[in-house]
Parts: sequence; C-alpha cells; structure tokens
Amino acid sequence: MTSQATAIQNTLSLESIAADYGRLVSSVCRRMIRDDDRARDAAQQVWVEVVKAFPAFRGESKVSTWIYTITRRVVMGHSRKEKLYSGRFLLEHAQGEEYELPSAIDQEKELWIRQECDKCITASLHCFDHEDRLAMVLKEIAELSYGDVATVLGKEEPAVRQMVSRNRRKLQYFMNDLCILSNPSGTCRCRMKKLVRAIDLPQEYEKVRRIAGKASFFKQSELVLPSKDFWKNLL
Repeated sequence: MTSQATAIQNTLSLESIAADYGRLVSSVCRRMIRDDDRARDAAQQVWVEVVKAFPAFRGESKVSTWIYTITRRVVMGHSRKEKLYSGRFLLEHAQGEEYELPSAIDQEKELWIRQECDKCITASLHCFDHEDRLAMVLKEIAELSYGDVATVLGKEEPAVRQMVSRNRRKLQYFMNDLCILSNPSGTCRCRMKKLVRAIDLPQEYEKVRRIAGKASFFKQSELVLPSKDFWKNLL
C-alpha cells in the first residue's frame, strides 16, 4: 500500500463513510427505484460494493465521486426494470378523483398523506429516462457539482448542464400545474390537494425555503417528507 493510500485509510473509515453518505445514497436509490424493497436491496448492494472496494481506495478521486460512481453502477442495473411514464399519464393520474383517507389509518393521517406525496414526487421523476433521472437526483438531492455529476456519469460537463437544465424546465412546467407543494399559489388540481392543505404541508415547504434559501424542490422534499436510511444498522 502506498503512503497516500495509507493516509487515506488512516483518515477514513467505513463508519464515517456511512455516516456522511448513507442517507444520501438511500435517497438516490429511493428516487431512482419506486419499490421500497428493491430500493433497499440496491442501497445494501452499494454498501457491499463499498466494503469490497474500500481497501483499494487511494484517494485518486473525491470520496463523494467514488461513492456515487459505485451507486450509479448499482442503481442503473436496478432502475432499468422501472417503468417510465409520459407526462400526460402522470398528469391525468394526479388530476383524477380526490383521494379520501382510508378508514383504517385515521390515527396515522399525517404520515399517510406524507407518504402518498412522497410516492407522487418519486413517480414524477419517472417521466425521464434512467440516465436523465440519475443526473437530476445527483444534482438536486445529492447536490453534486456539474463537474462531479459529469464524472459519475462518464459525460462531459456541458452535456450534463444541458441535461439538467432541460429536465428542470420539463419538470417545472409539469409540477407547476400538478403539485401544490411545488406551486402552492397555483391553480393545480392534484387529487391530494385537500389532504395536503389539511396538514399544511405547503407551509412546511415555505419554512424550508426561508431557512435554506434556494433549496430545490426535491431537496425540500427530502427534508419535509418521510425519509428512509437503508444503510442504518448495516455496519
């Protein structure tokens, strides 16, 4: 082992990597893969790959780039099984008959509403192909730089900037008409609108916007809606 590799090993540990990146990797897997069980499997597979590759990591790239490159390799294999949706399909589904709370979950009303919103937001990302979706997730949720996203995807930075810009416009146009969380003052007709207003989720989003400044819609969602740490207790 080289002196540089030894220094890396002395300053890094698997525990510190899990603490720094575990929840974010879980978020990437969860947004790329709609089914929780398969998202969990993907996140755990990432961890297995990290453990196997860790002894050979010599710091030739940033830790974040190394972690997300492994994540891309794993999650793309799983996400290719995911169904893609057209914007029209998602819009028609979201603007169907209003949801009513299932009688069996009255005591967990707020959690159920948050979970349904979370499912809807994840589904909205599935109007992109797999690589475009991953670029959006890495940029908007993991908050990687364009250069780092390009490195993870194996693309040129200008191409990544175009991908993200194009997808942001597409999603903004779609969500402004669809989602009360994205555009609380809009004329959206989301079937969840009444329930979302009942627990005042738009106000929670506004609080995040005030505190975090220009937090993206997806980053706000990670802070407001239920999150899952699929890496927790794996060490």
